[in-house]
Amino acid sequence: PNENVATRDTRVGSSLCVFTPTPERSRTMATEVVEPNENVAQIKNSAFIPLGMNFIKELALELMPETEKEGMNDFMRMVRLLFHFEYLDSRDKLKRNFDLVTAAQEQNDALIALTETQLSPKEFADLSVDFVTDFCSLMADANFSLLTQTEWELAKAEDFMFNLPIEIAWDKFDKELLGTLLRQNPALSQGLTQFADSALLFKRGNGLAKAKGMFIAQKIDMLLEMLLMEPLLAFIGKPKPVIADINEGLPRRSAAVREDGTMEEERHDTTTIERRTLRRLLPTPFAVLRHLLSTHELQEPTFKEVVILYRMAKPKDGCKPGPGGAGPLVLKSFHDIPMADMEMIFPEINIQVRFKDMLINVSLAVVALGTFLWTLISGVEWSKEIITLISVLGGKVAQSATALMAAQTRYAGMMAKEIQQKSDNSQVGMLMHLMESMEDQECKEMILSYCVLSANGKSMTLKEIDTKCETLLHKRFGLNVDFDVEGAVVKLLREGLVEQRAGVLYTATPLRQALQRLDTKWDNLFSYTDDGGAAMQSSLVMQEETARKVRYQTVEAELARSLSKTDIERAAVVGKLREQQDEITKRIKTLEGAMTSYKWRTG
Repeated sequence: PNENVATRDTRVGSSLCVFTPTPERSRTMATEVVEPNENVAQIKNSAFIPLGMNFIKELALELMPETEKEGMNDFMRMVRLLFHFEYLDSRDKLKRNFDLVTAAQEQNDALIALTETQLSPKEFADLSVDFVTDFCSLMADANFSLLTQTEWELAKAEDFMFNLPIEIAWDKFDKELLGTLLRQNPALSQGLTQFADSALLFKRGNGLAKAKGMFIAQKIDMLLEMLLMEPLLAFIGKPKPVIADINEGLPRRSAAVREDGTMEEERHDTTTIERRTLRRLLPTPFAVLRHLLSTHELQEPTFKEVVILYRMAKPKDGCKPGPGGAGPLVLKSFHDIPMADMEMIFPEINIQVRFKDMLINVSLAVVALGTFLWTLISGVEWSKEIITLISVLGGKVAQSATALMAAQTRYAGMMAKEIQQKSDNSQVGMLMHLMESMEDQECKEMILSYCVLSANGKSMTLKEIDTKCETLLHKRFGLNVDFDVEGAVVKLLREGLVEQRAGVLYTATPLRQALQRLDTKWDNLFSYTDDGGAAMQSSLVMQEETARKVRYQTVEAELARSLSKTDIERAAVVGKLREQQDEITKRIKTLEGAMTSYKWRTG
């Protein structure tokens, strides 16, 4: 992936999986720079594989010869079962801490009593930070990435279909919990939103939302904003951003040059989507008037899955606070959220009236006030007609104010309906779904990497494995995935299912031998004997486990060094080969000269 593509830190002992940049992948093909277009979004592809396990199993079996398909079925079962077993303690810890942290808001009397009697406010705060830390690790392993400030600026600057004016009440969010998390993990906060101490937004997968229609009401609102509101805001020194460039700050894309001179995308790291919002299609008042009755087709990139985590500053009415007065901790998930409408998923939103509604009410109020002042200044006699006119105008203002409040209520209903359509799971149900999803993703990556190596029949570099897996997923299912090859290979090395050769090359352990290793590990997960040798057997197993961890850490460290030095080593090898070639050429010329001289002397 390019240097801005987010990947996971899979270091052993890391308390928090941080989304960090990976080194630029080198290519032997010629490249040409492709300048970005502000109307075309370069969306970083996720490492998430949006397919059920059965589809990956079918793809894996297609890669294997007929004689090994039965063994591969057993291989996949054991990998999944062993991974689930190893993650079991972490899973139980995450669920236990979540139950304790949310005991008060869930009105679980037994756990409320437990937290009140056994946990001080400081211990409860530490437990809450511990849970959020483990939750962030879970999200990283499940191939989620955190929303950045650039993406948030885009959401605020533009609208897709959700164009209600809103304001988020940040003062109602607790800042202590996530603020402590970010202080303990400073690398995590790099590039995050300014409100990251109030809420964390995780996203995974990309999609495309489309809408078609005349959008007359939206055009009228946009026209009034262009003619009145935006010039006024610019005059007072607070211009409103209307077009955001999502590609700002991203490196220019490189495209590979084929032998015939045509261009092609180098990798599946990014997906290119044209952004078609009303403001981009109709950038001026003249364009709006000209196409007022025209039909338009809009489209906007979406995040397939969005998860938000936050804690409220105060408990809900009628609910007990947690130790230290802590408010409720909330987890919610949404699907297919347009990038320009991201703000719609936040809680504690104050819905404001549209500029058009405000303009109508202000205009009526100004007319009524002006008429009243005119009668006072001009000395016009307060006739029955004048009193009636002022009364009618006053009634119109009151009616308009009532309509304004009704509009706010209507907008709130529209927003609630929209959010309801986009909502998925929440709280413990979503937590269980995420844990299962994480296990599936890790196993998919391991299975696919092993099968690609095994089917290749010879050693491969990490880049070759990565490219092969991404190409398979693209050709077979049309998916653009930034495959996490480093994480998959590290896990395979740990289990002895892949062997490292010559520093940068990897080969699959033969299937039969791999099955034996997995079976041996499965048989030794527990060891109880009736002959009094249980203690000795347990000691041997523990020694083997310790040795395995040491080997894993050594191999992982070597892998990290190899990844950073691969390009340098290859360049050195190429340089040596060129020097050898130059030396051979020089010797050939010397020999040719000597032979010519010999023939001349004897001729």
